[in-house]
Amino acid sequence: MIKMQRRKNFCFLSLIAIIVHLQLIKCKSFETKGSSVASGINYEYVYVEASNNNGSKGAILFLHGFPSSSYSWRHQIDYFSKEGYDCLAPDLMGYGKTYSPLETKEYKMKSMAEHLTTLLNQLEIDKVIVVAHDWGTRLASRFALYYPERTLGVTLISGAYGRPALFDLDLAIETSIKAVGYEILGYWKFFEANDAAKIIEDNIDSFIDIIFPNDTTLWKTNFILLGKLRDWLINKNRTNRASYLTDTDYAIIRQYLSEGMQPKLNWYKALIENNDWNDEKDLDPVIKKPFLYLGGTKDPVSIIAAYQEPNPYIQDLEIIPLNTGHWVMEEDPHGVNECIHKWINKTKKD
Repeated sequence: MIKMQRRKNFCFLSLIAIIVHLQLIKCKSFETKGSSVASGINYEYVYVEASNNNGSKGAILFLHGFPSSSYSWRHQIDYFSKEGYDCLAPDLMGYGKTYSPLETKEYKMKSMAEHLTTLLNQLEIDKVIVVAHDWGTRLASRFALYYPERTLGVTLISGAYGRPALFDLDLAIETSIKAVGYEILGYWKFFEANDAAKIIEDNIDSFIDIIFPNDTTLWKTNFILLGKLRDWLINKNRTNRASYLTDTDYAIIRQYLSEGMQPKLNWYKALIENNDWNDEKDLDPVIKKPFLYLGGTKDPVSIIAAYQEPNPYIQDLEIIPLNTGHWVMEEDPHGVNECIHKWINKTKKD
């Protein structure tokens, strides 16, 4: 029985790999390439040059979050490349064939910003508009702080700008309870646990279900609160996945997650361990470039209403809420593309 189950699992994973491979062949705009950005450090990326005949209007650098990949920007790359923009979307550290160390100390924002700059140089891209989601928003903001001369503007989706500061997870959880009535970052306690990666890997489908649920209210009841995500996975709970994910989307997401969870979780652990503080403590925290926030009104983690207060660390801020959950650019690609495009045109006029 065990051998038969293993054979079924092997056949299923092989089928997923074939589906992913055929999809990437079919979608020429998502053919990945690889490049060495430092000794022993390779990045996988998608680079699609402007497809019109009038020359490039500029370049957009797309940075994904957890547990996504360059593929999460498929709708934006298709749209903006047709609108005349060169589009670059790397798989960040821990994802795909990009460098994925197990040591949390290697997941430093300064190093990753340097990797991105090297990649831009190799592709002969001077300046970029940076568009980021979830964990990519932290890297996007650090890129803008370390390399303002390479940054034309910043769009953060489902993630606020956090200025350089020491991070205390327990204090953050306590503060969120006082502010909104629940522990927004309660699930981080599970992600930092030594057994989290294996539990997720052993329950991949259950994990994908709760990450991309059709019923977004499940995040508040079964995901973000302390202990809820661990219980969901251990009990192998299932739910209907989001309707915006096709079978191919699911297969590609599953393939990325099956390649190993610990490197992906290291983004959380690196911040909890304050790995960046020595690099960032003397940085000027003010972002002086045009800045756009997009967020879902149904997202219980990145609460768009909390961004409405003036931010002394952002000089040129625009905020646009959309009627989505956390995965804004996948749930409402048309709305996201339209908002970013209008904002880009506005910044060019200014």
